[in-house]
Amino acid sequence: MTSEMYAEIGRELETRGPHQPTEIVTLDADVLDVSTEGDKHWASVRFTGLVREDGEPQPKPIDEVWNLAKPVRGSSGWLLAGITQLA
Repeated sequence: MTSEMYAEIGRELETRGPHQPTEIVTLDADVLDVSTEGDKHWASVRFTGLVREDGEPQPKPIDEVWNLAKPVRGSSGWLLAGITQLA
């Protein structure tokens, strides 16, 4: 993930209490967009499915878009740059 995304996730994890692992029950992915802007390639991928979190007996739906960035020069692979929750 990008350094900005890493810092944001770190802040969120610090505010959480005890947490159990998340179980991915089903997961589908659709590429929404791929573009090049300046020195970066961008891709947006929508993930939908069911997850079970915090020991809950019933899975809950997820619907989110992950934005990924990759330098045009290829100095790294795809990095997570942001997540948008749709549901």
